[in-house]
Amino acid sequence: MTNKKGSDGRYRYRVCIGKDESGKPKYKSFYGTTAREARAAAEAYRAALGKGMDPAQAKATLATLYDNLIAAKKAKGIGQKSLDRYEDNKNHWGPLLEHPAADLRTADFQKVLNALADWHDGKPPLSHFTLSNLRSSAKAAYELAIPEIVQYNPIVKTTCPAGADPEPREPISEEQQRWIRETPHRAQRAAMLLLYSGLRRGEATALTWADVDLDAATITVNSGYNFHNQKTKKPKTAAGRRVVNIPRILVDYLKTQQDGCLYVLHTVKGRRMTEQAWKTLWSSYMADLNVKYGYNGAESKKRPGGLPMRIEPFTPHQLRHTFCTLMYFAGVDVLTARDQMGHKDISVTLGIYTSLDKKFKKKKINRLDSYLRKQTG
Repeated sequence: MTNKKGSDGRYRYRVCIGKDESGKPKYKSFYGTTAREARAAAEAYRAALGKGMDPAQAKATLATLYDNLIAAKKAKGIGQKSLDRYEDNKNHWGPLLEHPAADLRTADFQKVLNALADWHDGKPPLSHFTLSNLRSSAKAAYELAIPEIVQYNPIVKTTCPAGADPEPREPISEEQQRWIRETPHRAQRAAMLLLYSGLRRGEATALTWADVDLDAATITVNSGYNFHNQKTKKPKTAAGRRVVNIPRILVDYLKTQQDGCLYVLHTVKGRRMTEQAWKTLWSSYMADLNVKYGYNGAESKKRPGGLPMRIEPFTPHQLRHTFCTLMYFAGVDVLTARDQMGHKDISVTLGIYTSLDKKFKKKKINRLDSYLRKQTG
């Protein structure tokens, strides 16, 4: 390590970082307004080399860090949906992607997070959940790059803004639940299963009759289905592997549905449901429900130009959310509900229960008012 004061008044320290192809020493220079400042920068670099930093990757960009993370996640076999989410997170950082990752600081990331939490360039704010996911992905990208590319993680000191309120995931109404119970349709089996077990759509798609024990009134969830890769997959977390206790109404219904096929839910040819099969099935289901309950059966869904939707359609995921809501009304404790739903973090279940508490607290107080009036009347 050598030092020298240049003609511009700055001090320079040079560190030998190896030899070139001809065997001559290669040096890297560090500058400072004082000899101590230049030396400190040089020593920090030398210490980084000792910790495993690769000088050849010193200018690797934030985009490179994300690409490395996505490649690592893909090697672990995570689903395409999750990989796409990492790609979306990457793109949210905009201009920062082209900057050397080692040069970016906490303030750079905080500025972007704050901008995304508010209206920006005509775009609505992101939710706190999305912002938190974005921050977590960047943190993981930096963690993977230590110590070869970067020496510290600037994301750790950032704060996730509140962002926009998340869109509510409303459960379906009691009337819509009655539609499911009372309307025969090829999709009724899927709707009954999701409504009264809380399974995710991928879990329901992977379900076989061997996983269903009608005597014990349980469903064992061992796997899910990746619609993009068209392959079964293990649950992402230990919480996903679970035994779901199902109510008698679903037990009695499923006893009438055993048809000799391997899969509980399947196409008309007995094959596993695909993404397109789900879309076709559900579209037909909503159209039939619309005819029966929106038009009292007086119209045909094949009417020229289509039949306008008079009912409120619902999605398969709403049925899962409704199952959690039913447990809340039945007085099922939040720990049991978490296990039934397969939530990794109890805060997810608590969030649903808390939201329902707020929504129905007024009704509960009104019941108290009615009771007190009877007592004092």
